[in-house]
Amino acid sequence: MNAFLAAGLFYKIITEHLRTFIIGTIVALICGTILAFLLPVEYQSEIIVFPARHFSVSKMLIEPNVGNQEDYLELGDDDDLERLLQIIYSDELKILLANKMNLWKRWKIENKEYKFYYLKGKWDHYINIYRTNYTSIRIKVYDRHPDTAALIANTIIELIDTIQKRMTAERANAALQIVKHEYETTIQRINDMEDSLKTLRTMGILDYKEQVKAISKEYSKALAKNDLKAIEHLEKMLEKLQKYGGAYNTWSENLRKYRAKFAVIKSKYDQIIVDANYVLPLKYTVQKGIVDNKKARPIRWLIVLICIVSTNILIFIYYLIKSKSNNYE
Repeated sequence: MNAFLAAGLFYKIITEHLRTFIIGTIVALICGTILAFLLPVEYQSEIIVFPARHFSVSKMLIEPNVGNQEDYLELGDDDDLERLLQIIYSDELKILLANKMNLWKRWKIENKEYKFYYLKGKWDHYINIYRTNYTSIRIKVYDRHPDTAALIANTIIELIDTIQKRMTAERANAALQIVKHEYETTIQRINDMEDSLKTLRTMGILDYKEQVKAISKEYSKALAKNDLKAIEHLEKMLEKLQKYGGAYNTWSENLRKYRAKFAVIKSKYDQIIVDANYVLPLKYTVQKGIVDNKKARPIRWLIVLICIVSTNILIFIYYLIKSKSNNYE
């Protein structure tokens, strides 16, 4: 019943004030057309990227781990997509893009105190970011010049890797300094131990265990022959071995351990140097921004249609309120 009453009231208002609706439609058509042609024309350039798996370069490409290495050509999953989106949505990317493309002047952001606030507002207007159903990201860039729209779109792609390299470099350089210090310390300790062993060798301590065996054997023979001169010489040698043999054994054992450690440290040092200097891109670029000379915004017929519909709705609401007021009176 209420539906019939509503339909009847709607029909009554339309028929009684048809002339007003027609005049309103004509005025809205004219105003909407003027507005549509006054709005600045904008062109669109679009890029599409897929996320890539995120691993360190050395672990993926250099580390000898045959059979267990990740495929560096594999597309990323939802987690990788979220990481990529965080970079694209980051304030750092907005500022880097604004500085590189001088968007402060291009987007007429003159307020220095609140310029970042206005930058974010302009960003939302000119740059639209979508997450697709195919685990990819679509970015639409608008500008009053088609070539600039394409340039801004492609610059966004470049800056993604710039930010990722900066993020990676912070940790990689810190790790590099730690490993470099340990690497240089290990080399210094090895050199010190080799110098100490060299000094002992000049004193005749060449191989403690073998020398003890050989001298003991010769000493027994000298005792058996009662060769006093040989006994005296061998006793001096045994005394020297007794005095410096412990130091020789200690330095030899430590040198062996540090040489084994050096191989590990050297491998790790080489890997971290690679990580500090090279970064694999976080994304696969499916489509770069191209110059499209077809106007994207404003959609003039849609603006005119919205003006006509909204005008007629306002007229209808006015007469509806007026009708209700008359009924109450």
